[in-house]
Formats: sequence, C-alpha cells, structure tokens
Amino acid sequence: MTLKQIEERKAELQNKISEAKSKEELEELRTQIEAINKEIPEEEITKEEERNLIADTEELEKRNIKNLKIFKEEEKMEERKYTIADKEYRSAWAKKLMGLSEDKFTEEEKRALGDAVTTTDTTFVPSAEGTQGINNGGLFIPTSVRTELLEIIEKQSPIFRDIRKLQVAGNVDLPYLFKADDAEWYAEVTDTKNEGAEYKNLQLTGWELAKDVVVTWKLEEMSTESFIAFILEELANKMGKALVNAIIYGDGENKPTGITHGLSAITTGETPVDNIINTYKSLPEDSRVGAKAYISTGVNIEIVGYKDKNGNYPFLQGMSTNNLVSIEQDPYLKNNDVVVGNPRYYILNEVTPIRVEKERTVKGRKTTYGGYAIYDGKAKPNAFAYGQYTPTV
Repeated sequence: MTLKQIEERKAELQNKISEAKSKEELEELRTQIEAINKEIPEEEITKEEERNLIADTEELEKRNIKNLKIFKEEEKMEERKYTIADKEYRSAWAKKLMGLSEDKFTEEEKRALGDAVTTTDTTFVPSAEGTQGINNGGLFIPTSVRTELLEIIEKQSPIFRDIRKLQVAGNVDLPYLFKADDAEWYAEVTDTKNEGAEYKNLQLTGWELAKDVVVTWKLEEMSTESFIAFILEELANKMGKALVNAIIYGDGENKPTGITHGLSAITTGETPVDNIINTYKSLPEDSRVGAKAYISTGVNIEIVGYKDKNGNYPFLQGMSTNNLVSIEQDPYLKNNDVVVGNPRYYILNEVTPIRVEKERTVKGRKTTYGGYAIYDGKAKPNAFAYGQYTPTV
C-alpha cells in the first residue's frame, strides 16, 4: 500500500473506532491499525509522519480504554438485578403508590419495579381460556422503609426493641426446657446420674394486622421522600401502636398473646419501688437471669415525685440503673403497670412483612393506603411478672 492508501485506510478505521459497539470490535480495529503501521517502510517515513503515527496509536489506546470502560459499565447495568433493598426500588415504590405517570420514573426505577416484585398489580384476575391471569402480589414495602418503620416503633417502646423477633413465613413450634435436674458434684470415677428433663413447645401461628391511612388527592402532591416520611409516621402511629399493645396486653384472640395475659398483678408495696421489688420477687428463680423492669409513665412519675419522711426527693434523677434490675419507662404500659422479666423470653414472629396497598376513589377525592402484615407472639410460661402500683392518697 502507498502512503496515501494507508492514510485513507487509517481514516476509515478511525471512523469505525468512534462507532464501535463492542469490545471485540475495538480489538479487531486495533489489530488492523497495528498491521497498517507495520506495512510502512522505514525509509519512507519522515520524522513528522513518525510523530503522527505515534500520536495516532496513543489516541487509539485512549479511545480503547474509554470505550472499554463504557462497555463494562453497560454490561454491569445489564447484569444488575434490583431487590427491595435498593434505593431505586425505594423511590419507585413511593412513586407507584403516589400514582405518578410513567414519565416520572427513571429507567433504573422502572427496572427495579420489574426485578424486585412478581407484579405491581394489586387486583387479582383469574386465568381463563385464552387469557393469562394476573398475580396480585402488589408492591412489597422496601427494606429500608420497613427498617425505618421498625426503628420508629423501637424508639417508642423499649419492650418491642428488646423482645426476640423471628421472620418465619409459617407456623412456628419452638421447644423449650420446662424442667430439668440440676448439675451435681461427683467424686473421681463416679458415674453421673441420668438427667431428667421435660420439654414443652411454644406454638405460634399468625394473625392479620391491618390499618388504613386515608389522604386527600391534594395531600398526595408531595415529594417522594416526604410521602415516605408521611406513610412511615402514620403506620408507626397506627399499626405500631396496635402491635406493641398486643405484645403487652393481647389476649390471644385474633392477635398475639401478650406478656401480661394470664398473670395476676402484684399490687403490694407502699412505694412504687416497693412494688417493683415485690414484682421481681414473684418471678421464679430461673427466670430472674437477665430480667429487666419496664414501668409505665405513671409509675415513673410516682418514683421521681416520691418524697421521703424528711421531705427529700431521693429519686429525682429517676431509676434507670440500680442494684436490683435495669429499669426503663415504656409509654405503652398503661396506668401504673410494671412488667419484670427477661425480654428474650417473649417471641414475636413476623409471618408476612408489612406491605402497603392503594385504593383510589373519585368520590371525596381520597386515596386509601392500606397497611397489612401477619404476626403472632407469645411469652415463655412463668418468664414474666406483672405488677400494678396503687398510689397512696
């Protein structure tokens, strides 16, 4: 090839480089450029042409690196699968619930909806001849939103924060040691006795917890993060309150069995501290390990406001720590209630995580966001004691 033909061929290849669509195509073009450079006889190359060849090769290397980086990023985008834990799904979930048009979604948000859920439809359509049914799996609540919701409830209730939580999609049958012989000391080469142990089971099923949040169409005109914050606050105030109340006071009828269910309240004690001590003493010795005391706001006020015979207020700073047990105030405890026990002995199972469905009505121009979940909970028998302080007049 003449120098002119070589230059023309190189120009042609440079155009192809700028339009290359794959890594393989770039490598092929690079190979052709290097082959052309080798065809030029050294005696026919001027210093200026040599500099141009070097510059062309360096430019090719730069383009090659840049395009390969783009290809890798595109491949990464194609390979990525979104889950309900991704931020793209979080924003897409909020936009979908708000009823925003498709042009308000980014491409990543659209893909997140497709990857993270089986379907975004909330209405079930059965299959028929010639038609495909529609799954009403709906929109799963994003992991981050669910975590924030639980954090809100935990900040409000120390009891909810401390209890043991499971996430088993079905019935739970948990064995626990009900009674067993104690260990004994033995002389050397003496055979140990056979241990007598009795096990029982803690059985959990599932109860539906639901609450509607109704907003006007006008109120829906907010940013996605403001909308998420609003939904979180409403669900925490409504579903969270119902859940914690059931954990403490539930009777087991269509709801979890509460910590206090079936317990007789200890009412003795002239002072609130006396009542806490007497409640603690009513616990079996094996249940005292790791025990904490949770007191109502009313009991906390009585403790802080207690005045001794000398007119002093010995508990003005509260009783968060002492030589008996750790004490925390839980606003969900009623009146002058006291609960003492190891919180890990109460098991709460989340059968179905909290989800939110949407129903829009023209009349009244309102949208209903329905929160829904399935829970069950129960305490290990004889693991808690229940007290009620009676203030003196």
